Amino acid sequence: MRYSVTISHAAAILAGAVLALQTQADPPAPSRIVGVYGVGGVIGEDGTLWQYLPDRKEWLTIDAAFKGEARETHILPLPVPAQDIQFMQSFGFLVTKSGKVWHYDLNANRWDEIGPPPAKR
Repeated sequence: MRYSVTISHAAAILAGAVLALQTQADPPAPSRIVGVYGVGGVIGEDGTLWQYLPDRKEWLTIDAAFKGEARETHILPLPVPAQDIQFMQSFGFLVTKSGKVWHYDLNANRWDEIGPPPAKR
């Protein structure tokens, strides 16, 4: 059996395919990484905390990573913009580029600015 396709028919098929591609939502662009915490944790410039799970070869938000371990979390927003963070060893403790030190108080569910350690005498 022989099929014939007219140019107008082919153009209609192509136009439909292009329209379908254009109407699909583009996935969000990845956030630029501005810091690292712990093993496999990164922070994006938008403040999102990501955790890489090597056994699943997958990046998850920190809340989703905890949920996968049957632990419910709701990470509070960072106390400063992500671009201002100099060091972040683990979630809950960070130092800003200006030298401010912040600690996340789990019991009170809030960030506290604790200041730097005192100068050695």
